Amino acid sequence: MLRRCLVAVVAVLTLVMARADVSACGDKFLRVGRSTRFKGYASVHPSSILVYAPRWTPRGITEFERMLKRGGHKSVTVTSSAAMAQAVAGARYDVVITNYSDAAAVTRELDALPSRPALLPLVYKASKSQVAEASAAYQCLLKPEKMTPFQALEEIDKLIELRLKRTSVSSSTR
Repeated sequence: MLRRCLVAVVAVLTLVMARADVSACGDKFLRVGRSTRFKGYASVHPSSILVYAPRWTPRGITEFERMLKRGGHKSVTVTSSAAMAQAVAGARYDVVITNYSDAAAVTRELDALPSRPALLPLVYKASKSQVAEASAAYQCLLKPEKMTPFQALEEIDKLIELRLKRTSVSSSTR
């Protein structure tokens, strides 16, 4: 009897001491925005995005739209200022993406809207001074030559998160 008790105590102590911490199993796959298939990205805030791309190539537009769609966003691309005016008048967008060189004109267009979408400038092959100027003017930027598609989608999520925080703060102060 004593021998059975001793074996049981040793077995319980061994199990308690050898217990592995399995609480972190799979955390690397469950990061916000990452899917279990490492090549995928699931947006934290799927959004409606307007892309104003007057100087983009058709191939660049197609690749960018594909990236947004894989991230869970719905996008519409326009390539002229008339199409831009018609698009913003006819639908509600959460984000407008455009080249930094067109950002001032697009901002004037968006200021007239009651539901003001967030503007996300794209800085492509710009000088250091232009990048510094854009970084000072905007909280979030897309830099295609320096970002992976995951980082670009994370930047869009970051912008939407900032917009949601501003909206919740302004509504709570009323």
